[in-house]
Amino acid sequence: MQDRTLYARLLGIEEPWEVTDVTLRLAEEHAVVVRVAMDTSGTLPCPRCQAPCPRYDGRERRWRHLDTMQYRTVLVAEVPRVRCDAHGVVQIAVPWADPGSRFTALFEALVIDWLREASFTAVARRLSLSWEQVAGIQGRAVRRGLARREKQTPRRIGVDETSFRKHYEYLTLVNDLDRDRVLWIGDDRKKATLSAFYAALGEPGCAQLESIAMDMWNPYIWATREHVPDADRRIVFDKFHVAQHLGRAVDEVRRAENRDLVAQGDHRLQHTKYAWRTNPDKMR
Repeated sequence: MQDRTLYARLLGIEEPWEVTDVTLRLAEEHAVVVRVAMDTSGTLPCPRCQAPCPRYDGRERRWRHLDTMQYRTVLVAEVPRVRCDAHGVVQIAVPWADPGSRFTALFEALVIDWLREASFTAVARRLSLSWEQVAGIQGRAVRRGLARREKQTPRRIGVDETSFRKHYEYLTLVNDLDRDRVLWIGDDRKKATLSAFYAALGEPGCAQLESIAMDMWNPYIWATREHVPDADRRIVFDKFHVAQHLGRAVDEVRRAENRDLVAQGDHRLQHTKYAWRTNPDKMR
């Protein structure tokens, strides 16, 4: 089997594309360079509307593929651009990579598999990528997943915030509690942030919400009351914050009682702060 036929099989290259050359470039790139070309003698489909269009020009592009043995593998192809009456001059899509990506789909799948096991930094180091390249691959994978997701109206959601960059910036996350998946992510944790999710969900979707689990962050409460009918009966505060407020209330009562007792010479409540916070079932 010739090397061109071998790489065509390995890469899944089919007509109108073909592998025209395979070169081992050790000195320049320490890589296997696979050149791919397309038959452009006829009309080509517009990538947006699929209408047949004449070829306009071509530009050389490169993509990193899965390694061959210990060598990096690079695809090189002149990708045609077409002139579409509806969309102007646009570059056609290639079957081995997403538009705008400089990695093949199989290489991006490898990176996503690695991200399930390791951090961005570790994956970037092991695969000789930059942090931004790994983030771009993950972003494209997320967009593909969202495009395949069927639109379903949630009935029970959870709203929470997370911080990054040493707590200087926040994100709001909305989860579908029945399907255990993230529905929406928004910048910051303001009323307008959560309101944007409710606006995207629409009035019918908000009306179908049966419960909204959240902490006691006022902007989330205000946004929910504004958009969700009968919101106060549907908001469910999380157990941690309810217990936190109860603990503070008990401690305030203990301190007030302790002041009154100490004034009378009774010190029985001193040094009992944590005893009041202990689960009675765990007391010895």
